[in-house]
Amino acid sequence: MEWNYSTLSYLRNVWEGLKPVLSFSAKTVQEWQKWRDELREKLNELLGGFPEEKCSLNAGIIEEVKMNGYVRQKVVFDTEPGVSVPAYVLIPEGNVEKKGKMRALLCLHGHGRGKDDVCGIVKDDVERQKFIRPSNYDYAVQFVKRGYLVLAPDARCFGERGADGMTCTWAFTSGLLMGKILVGMRVWDAIRAIDYLQARPEVDRDRIGCVGLSWGGTHTIYTSALDERIKVAVVSGYFGDFRDVLIERDCCPCQYIPNILKYADLPDIVSLIAPRPLLIENGKWDPLYTLEIVQREYRKVEKVYQLLGVPEKLDIDLFDGAHTFSGKKAFNWTDKWL
Repeated sequence: MEWNYSTLSYLRNVWEGLKPVLSFSAKTVQEWQKWRDELREKLNELLGGFPEEKCSLNAGIIEEVKMNGYVRQKVVFDTEPGVSVPAYVLIPEGNVEKKGKMRALLCLHGHGRGKDDVCGIVKDDVERQKFIRPSNYDYAVQFVKRGYLVLAPDARCFGERGADGMTCTWAFTSGLLMGKILVGMRVWDAIRAIDYLQARPEVDRDRIGCVGLSWGGTHTIYTSALDERIKVAVVSGYFGDFRDVLIERDCCPCQYIPNILKYADLPDIVSLIAPRPLLIENGKWDPLYTLEIVQREYRKVEKVYQLLGVPEKLDIDLFDGAHTFSGKKAFNWTDKWL
């Protein structure tokens, strides 16, 4: 008899026996609509549900700094009673006084220092080389310099919201005791961030997009899948299938949603963004994903866009690089659709 002590082997066998009941299989637009509505409802449930009523944003601007080519405001708004979000708003310099309607982007950060990373905030060039350059992380600054108003909030457990010492692991595991899923808590904050953008007088409420790298890519996927006010999405450094991304590799608990694979895989969740414009970025040498699996799973999303008659609203940037923000296609993509 051959003994097997491997937990990974066991979980692989469990995965082999799974048949997600809400995998995309629609052949008509009507079947797609039914699938979309059912999966969104189930996803909402798996994320722990969202508040039935929205509290007041209680928003305020607490700081304003003139930068090179833009103005950076520090703002705070509430997403739930007793839950405040610090964020930066970057405004193109020429638009600060115009009060005209502008296109806007929600720029979501990955693991690291929170909003400071995507806004390129460093003390010196040593920090820039350490925190920003390796991942081309300051995409909020890159977008504001291209004429977008940008909102970059801290996600729970990052930046100023990590001051209590609660890590992703701690927040995820303790939240499970009360049916609170960390992905869902963060997605709710992003949904309220869209509320905040729409409340800004200079923002065109119908031209709002979402961009994120790594965990920010995850954040972008789930938020865009559930909130159609996001008109264009750029998902950088987070694509494949759940087995490759979250089973075959050890990953931060904040990426996990209990029981998700009973119902859907990652390409199904991503496909909820259709028919809105979606760009997926993945570095060919990214050690967190298998390139062949990224390409294979992308074809599943393509089928959804083809069924809906909008194949031009989906694209992929497989660039020569690792786990980093590319921008090679992203800037033109958001320009085109916003």
